[in-house]
This record gives sequence, structure tokens and C-alpha cells, in this order.
Amino acid sequence: MTSKPGRHPSPTLLILLILPLFGIFIALLMLALETRQRPEPDPAFAPAPPRAVVNFMAPEFELPLLDGLTLVSPSDYAGRPLFLNFWATWCQPCVRELPAFEAFIAEYSDNEDGPALLTINLGETAAEISGFLAEIGVRNLPVAMDINQVVKLDYGVQNLPTTFVIDGEGRVRHLKLGEMKLEEMEAYLKTLDEPA
Repeated sequence: MTSKPGRHPSPTLLILLILPLFGIFIALLMLALETRQRPEPDPAFAPAPPRAVVNFMAPEFELPLLDGLTLVSPSDYAGRPLFLNFWATWCQPCVRELPAFEAFIAEYSDNEDGPALLTINLGETAAEISGFLAEIGVRNLPVAMDINQVVKLDYGVQNLPTTFVIDGEGRVRHLKLGEMKLEEMEAYLKTLDEPA
């Protein structure tokens, strides 16, 4: 009489089931040891915070305007509120806010002591910017070129568009991420009369 084989799993099947469990156990053990042994970050190697922070002085810079000859800096606007906008032609919210900027410039162009606007294009050439502005019909926009995007880093700009509202003393009072509207610019201007 032959006996029926038992219903025991084969050794190969047991090994195939145990190995992944053993691997998971080792991975969890290594993770626990790494977490326990991880040194505190060295402050000397911590990334530098952006220099343009609300209620601190705006970083100084000097950039060429579209003509390539004229240099512009925030100190050129000393004593006046300044809207400093970072943008690019490929950024749709940036493009949508350009008419508001043109309307703002038209409203205050007769007042030499009034608020000013300076846009900073990131990484594009004068020909690209000028051609784009002509194509969309924007004619009176002061554009500085941050071709190497050094000023972008100084101001800690990570998303476009980004606009800094700087008071007449050169202090960053507001930071606006995203599309700026004309009524928002007017509201920001009113707040500049309040103490920082």
C-alpha cells in the first residue's frame, strides 16, 4: 500500500516566502540605525535664505534694460514706491498681468515722485522679449534683463510671476506670488502709508 504524499509545502516554496520577509526586516533595521546615527546638519553648509524678505531692505543690483545700454537698479527709484516684477514670456500668468502693469504706468507716468514699476525678465534675450511684447501689443513696459538669473537668486524667486512691493526707503513691504491685478497694486500702495 502506497502512502499519499503529505500536504507540506516544499522547501523551495518556504525559502521563496521567507527571503522577502527577511529582506524587509533588514531594510527596516538599517533605516532605524541610519535615523539614529544621522548627524545634525552643519549650519555652515545650510542653503542661504533668500535676501529679499518682507520688512528687510531689497537687495541692490544693476541690470541692463532692453536697449542694452541703460543700466537700472532699485536705488534709481529711491524715495518712490517700486513694484519689482519677475516674469518670462512663456509664463501665461505673467503675460496676463502685463496689461495691468501698462495701465499702472499710464496712470502714474506724470508723477515723477509717484510709484514706479520695473519688470525683470528671466533668461531671455532682448530680441526675444521685444518681439514678444510687439506681438501682444505691449509698448510701455520697463524691462530689465536678468539673463544669467543672478538677481532671481538674490531675491529668492522660485515661481513666476513674483512681484515685490518696495517702499520709498528701499524696504520690501509685500511679496505677491502669481498674477497681479491693477486693483491689487492700488491696494498695496495704500498700505505703504502704514508703518512697517
